[in-house]
This record gives sequence, structure tokens and C-alpha cells, in this order.
Amino acid sequence: MEWLNYHHLLYFWMVAREGTVAKAGEKLSLAQPTISGQLRALEAAFDQKLFVRSGRHLVLTETGRLVYSYAD
Repeated sequence: MEWLNYHHLLYFWMVAREGTVAKAGEKLSLAQPTISGQLRALEAAFDQKLFVRSGRHLVLTETGRLVYSYAD
């Protein structure tokens, strides 16, 4: 991916706020695969993991926290 768009950051930001892709999907009225695909693209662009799984929730990594502060 050569560039990022608003949707990459919006979906990332919402997942970070909500803690799960499912809850973010409900808030954004989008299917989970759509959000997951955008998150994978964003992680590929940074070549870094932005989330780690903790039980059923996603928790920001150090890089994820940095990206979240930018997106917020």
C-alpha cells in the first residue's frame, strides 16, 4: 500500500476505542471483514502490529498507541 486514507485511521481509531472489531463494526455500520481488512492494510503500511489480543479484546501495542494519538 502506497498511501493511507481517512478510512484506515477512522476504523483503527474506532477499534482502539471500542476494544473489538465487532463493536467498532456496529458503531460504523460495517461488516467485520471490512474493518479487519483495513486494519491489516494499516499494519502492513507501518510494517508493525498495532494491536495484540487480550482475551476477547484488542489492546494497542506501543506503535498502536502512537498511531492512536495521531488519529485522535
